[in-house]
Amino acid sequence: MQWTLIVNGRVHEMTGIDPAGRFNPALQWVPVPSGVAPAQGWSYAGGIFTAPLAPAGPTLAQQAAAAINAGLTLTLSGSLTLAATLFPTDPTTTSKISDMAAMAARGVLPLGATDYPMKDSAGTWRHFTAAQYQAVAGAIAAYAGALNLIADGNPLGATTLPPASATVALT
Repeated sequence: MQWTLIVNGRVHEMTGIDPAGRFNPALQWVPVPSGVAPAQGWSYAGGIFTAPLAPAGPTLAQQAAAAINAGLTLTLSGSLTLAATLFPTDPTTTSKISDMAAMAARGVLPLGATDYPMKDSAGTWRHFTAAQYQAVAGAIAAYAGALNLIADGNPLGATTLPPASATVALT
């Protein structure tokens, strides 16, 4: 037979040795009924052992906040092909991408460059024309923007996260 020591309504300790006469009588030792297998942390009230509730999983907002830093996997097709490649979507990087996309929209090249560079999550520089850069930056902005909305209170009532991968057709 098993006995449990109950402290503040919770199973604190278990033993297979009858505690009668071995411990301070003020301690509450309870025999465990057959077929019940409580463990430390279970609650005990009214002669019933109850397992603790499973911890709740992360909320959608918490998942979105984590996904922002995980990145977006893009597959590029059309005038430039690129197999599934992870691009960063963290706030610092998306701010830089947004600045460069604004330059691309105006046809302004940075530092005398001939194309628009963007670093993927592996640290590899990818080079795009203005139109290609805007398309890739737009996909990243749409993903990061949706995640930010969900993480910041979900004003549009989303029930799922956006897909963490997308295909962009470049012209």
